[in-house]
Amino acid sequence: MLEHGATPGRKVLVTGGGRCNLTHASSADEIAPLFGQASRFVLPALHAFPPQAIRSFFHTRGVDTCCEPDGCVFPVSQKAVDVRDALVRAVRDARATLHCGVRVDCFVLEPDAETGARRIAAVHSSAGTLIPKNVLLATGGQSYPALGSDGSGYALARAAGLEIIEPVTALAGLFIPADWVKSLSGILCEQGSLRIDAKGASKKPLVGPILFTHKGISGPPALALSGEISARLLSEHDVTIRVSFKVGRTLDDWSKLFAQWRERHGSRSIHNLLSGELPRALAVALCTAAGLSDVVMARAGKQELLSLAMHCSECPLRVTGTEGWERAMLTRGGIARKELKATTLACRRITNLYCIGEVVDVDAPCGGYNLTWAFASGFLAAQAINTVSSRSRQ
Repeated sequence: MLEHGATPGRKVLVTGGGRCNLTHASSADEIAPLFGQASRFVLPALHAFPPQAIRSFFHTRGVDTCCEPDGCVFPVSQKAVDVRDALVRAVRDARATLHCGVRVDCFVLEPDAETGARRIAAVHSSAGTLIPKNVLLATGGQSYPALGSDGSGYALARAAGLEIIEPVTALAGLFIPADWVKSLSGILCEQGSLRIDAKGASKKPLVGPILFTHKGISGPPALALSGEISARLLSEHDVTIRVSFKVGRTLDDWSKLFAQWRERHGSRSIHNLLSGELPRALAVALCTAAGLSDVVMARAGKQELLSLAMHCSECPLRVTGTEGWERAMLTRGGIARKELKATTLACRRITNLYCIGEVVDVDAPCGGYNLTWAFASGFLAAQAINTVSSRSRQ
């Protein structure tokens, strides 16, 4: 095992805020749809090594796990280092050799005499040249390059002739140029939802807390949609999102509430009334955006109240970018799925190459799903390699 970093598993150590959300309590079939267009592709791996099997794997290596109310699974110790150390022990138990601080420079390809395809005949690295039976590419993506995932796996795959879907940041905060949004930095709207307002995007909003930052917004719904937004921004100047600051309350619901306020609280300022529904700073900002700053309810115009209802229920925000690779938690893009066999994760055009984890064009929202794919894809590829090796010995 060749590890680029000076020590192994540095990225594992920072996942889940240092606690390592290593999988989810859902079944393989429940998890698969969260991978979007890759849902069918990931199923063989998820069935081969489902979340319960992942938990059992770590249990046998001294790491008991617990499930939180949202289904996220963490080590009982709440320490990511225990997960990393268990993986290192598994390498040693398998009598494999881990070489850290080794850079892989390139693959040497030659025709495969049996299939007519190509195979990797040699691997040139900073530690010398290796002659492999099989090669497992598990370099991760391009996010958090300081922790080792610097995109080098894409360069190796591209040089070998594989198609690479343009990598973009995922699970990253959104940049929104509107000054009123940035002025709310630190404000949390706990019951929000968010969707992309663009052709081909899902009309179903993602629900969860929305956190305002000094550059825009973050929080689970924003992070989950950031990969699709990043991909759209490759060809579009900006992307419009629609934000609801009260889940389940429609534009009509807000309009009816405002009508009730007009009847019962006509002398009160609108932003004070709205502060009973939303964080005060957000209420003031929304009233200002709708032209109702310091206006009492009885004096509010029909169009201004309609505008305020729209800002509360379907607020349009223009996204011009996302946080960069240094802050993004995940990569969207990578080795095209069509290059691999979903049942083995073997490369179709290079007979002894297998690709797993984040280096493949597969990604999902937060919740332990991406680590589930990493573990499951590694397990499936290892099964396939062992099967091929057994046949060759026979």
